[in-house]
Amino acid sequence: MAPRKHVTSTLDQKIEIIELIENGQNYGMIAEKYGIGKSTVGDIKKNKEKIMKFVSTTERGPGTRKTLKEPDNLVLENALFICFMQQRRRHIPISGEIICEKVRLFHREITKQEDDFTTSRSWLDNFKHRHGIRRLKIMDEKLSCDEASIEPFRN
Repeated sequence: MAPRKHVTSTLDQKIEIIELIENGQNYGMIAEKYGIGKSTVGDIKKNKEKIMKFVSTTERGPGTRKTLKEPDNLVLENALFICFMQQRRRHIPISGEIICEKVRLFHREITKQEDDFTTSRSWLDNFKHRHGIRRLKIMDEKLSCDEASIEPFRN
């Protein structure tokens, strides 16, 4: 018999597995249903709190994401995401440039250094992906970014 192929479950599947475990399903049956090992089911149960916390903090839920990898600077990333969500709740338009300026400001505040912290398009794309942000623009309203609103955050 050939060994089972490596399978990485999505967070959606992990949540389903957690629900099955809580409903008293047998580990063997769950493992067979999802094509994973029994020990993997146990690992998912062991990491239940981390999984549920991560899913509750993303904007669009688990989606197709498979890992819980955290960014290099978690404090900076969390501060930026909280700021982003506050602006979004107020229906204030947020552009990629505003996010990049905000992260530079937060970096200076957190590290107390005036170093050359840079952001890039790929950093912004990864930030959006990590937090489940699909669009920066708020839908249902015609909003535009005021370049003058960025100026206080520069330098």
